[in-house]
Amino acid sequence: MAKAWGRLPSALVAGAVAITANTLALKAADLVPLATARGGLLRMIRSLFPGWLRVHTGNAVFQIGFHLFVGMLMALAYAYAIEPALKGGPWTKGLLCALALWLLNALFVQPMIGEGFAGSAHLGVAGMIWFAAAHTLFFVWLSVMYAWLCSGKQGA
Repeated sequence: MAKAWGRLPSALVAGAVAITANTLALKAADLVPLATARGGLLRMIRSLFPGWLRVHTGNAVFQIGFHLFVGMLMALAYAYAIEPALKGGPWTKGLLCALALWLLNALFVQPMIGEGFAGSAHLGVAGMIWFAAAHTLFFVWLSVMYAWLCSGKQGA
C-alpha cells in the first residue's frame, strides 16, 4: 500500500498524530480523575532488567517521552510489518491491532507487574475501559491516517 508518501514519512506523521491523541486521551482521565493502566510496559521492563534504566522513571517528562517513543515504534512496526500482513480496510486493521495490544497488556503485562488481569487489582471497570478506548483510538487513528497518507489523496 505504501505509495504516495512512502512508508517511513507516512508512519512518522500518522504515528505522531495517533500517539498525541492517545496521550491526550490518557491525560484527560486525570481530569475526571480516573486511574488507567498507564506505565505498565515501563514497569515491566524495569522488573525484567533491574538496573537497566538508571534514570528516575517516576519523572513525568521521562514517562511521557517513553510513551511517545513506544508509540512511534508501534507506528513503524505497523507500517513495515503489521499493515502489509493484515487483510481488510484501515478500520479493521486498526481494531485488530487494538484488540491484540489490549490482550497482550491484559493477559501478560498487567499480571507480570502485579496488577492482575487488565489491571483489575487496582483499577475499576471505568479505568480499564478508558485505557482500552485510548489505545483503540491510537490504532484506529494510526491505521486510517497511514492509509490516507499512503493513498496520495490528501492533496486532492
